[in-house]
Amino acid sequence: MPAGALWTGIICPQGALQAVLRLLPAMAPETPMALHDTASGRARIIEINQAARARGVHPGQALADALAIAPDLESLPRDRKAEARLLEELAMIAYRYSHQVAITGDGVVLETGGSRRLHGDLDAMLGALEEELSTMGLHASLGTAPVPAAACLLARTGQHVTAVETLRGTLSGWPLRRLALAPAELQKLDGLGLKSVRDVLALPRFERERRLGRTLNRYLDQIHGREQTPLVYWQPPETFCQLLELPVPTIRSEALLFALNRVLEHLHQWLRVRDRALSGIEIELLPEDRRPKIELSAGLGQPGFQRDRLLEILRLKLESTRLSSAIASLRVRADSSIEQRPPQADLWTGTNVNDAWPALIDRLVARIGEDGLCSIAPCPDHRPEKAWTWTAPGTTTTGADTPPRPNWLLPEPRPCRTGELRLIDGPERIEAGWWDGQDCRRDYWTAHDRHGNRLWVFREYKPRDGWFVHGLFG
Repeated sequence: MPAGALWTGIICPQGALQAVLRLLPAMAPETPMALHDTASGRARIIEINQAARARGVHPGQALADALAIAPDLESLPRDRKAEARLLEELAMIAYRYSHQVAITGDGVVLETGGSRRLHGDLDAMLGALEEELSTMGLHASLGTAPVPAAACLLARTGQHVTAVETLRGTLSGWPLRRLALAPAELQKLDGLGLKSVRDVLALPRFERERRLGRTLNRYLDQIHGREQTPLVYWQPPETFCQLLELPVPTIRSEALLFALNRVLEHLHQWLRVRDRALSGIEIELLPEDRRPKIELSAGLGQPGFQRDRLLEILRLKLESTRLSSAIASLRVRADSSIEQRPPQADLWTGTNVNDAWPALIDRLVARIGEDGLCSIAPCPDHRPEKAWTWTAPGTTTTGADTPPRPNWLLPEPRPCRTGELRLIDGPERIEAGWWDGQDCRRDYWTAHDRHGNRLWVFREYKPRDGWFVHGLFG
């Protein structure tokens, strides 16, 4: 065990129930809620909220019995995929505080001993971590221990221990039900009359192994710091793609928007740990009756992450989308290959003044479609009428260095007489286009007409001969 190592465990009490409820709109606290799982063809309650407990419902109870004593009980089936996503969210948040993060059973552990140099003392770091978890709407409990195997155990009781000897003294008085043991193991230990960790450790090691097996001995060694805990370190994925199965299929855009908001919370964490800026997301709505999927996309004129703006764009998209059948699940992909850059703000007020224009573009695109809005960008061609192209709004390109150009080009060059002009600057020879059959040879001048207007004129030699006005300077 490395000197100075300190591990923090994060668990979500009633994590299975939290994982499902996070996908549903908030319910009144007095609503009795439960989560049930099916084993051997019979549904049993596994987790409940406080309102259900007050009605006499308890974990382990048959669902039919629970409904008999609490007819208004709202019970949902267990969703193991949602539980896995919840652990991924915990790991994503933890990764901002340490690069050594592992998902272990029902929680997450992170090495915080080395992180104290960066995030300050332990209390300040754990306070910031708890605040971030709370902001995400997660009810989590934290605990610290010098070994990773004991960190999540102490998180269940909210205890913080930094020394190995103190840890061993704390664990010795624990009842065995606090350990992460299978029900069959607990039943076997209870049959032997063993009630606490101290009782088990009082047995000779070889006797424990003979009666209880080698696995229990190894687990006890790990939580007491006598043996290294094998960990598989978690890494944030290179790309963001999340499939979300809705607890109840729905056709209501408000319910879909609520579920998308939950995905955006996870996406925001992913962008932060990957230090990326979001440029757009793609969404697939998968109908319950296996009809063709419905595809939506939302782009941002200015890369970054603005949840309110994204939700506004998605609301507009959903309102204009006709859903002929209930949506059972949705998939969100993020296009975020852009390096994160901090926003530029006003020097004196600190206010971001560059965000209004991209926000307007995003709203217009959401309302009239991607093909209904465009911008102009330069393209590499010496011929003025071919030196620009239509492009997506917000696209920025750098043009080649050229002599001064007029603000406005005429739709077509207009013939003129040189006697009415006063040539000022020039000539600038442009000879190009031989590769596409539209070659030209011109000498451009800046000129003033008799009214004092500043014009851009040229003398053309090929394909025709004469003087023409091509543009006007502002």
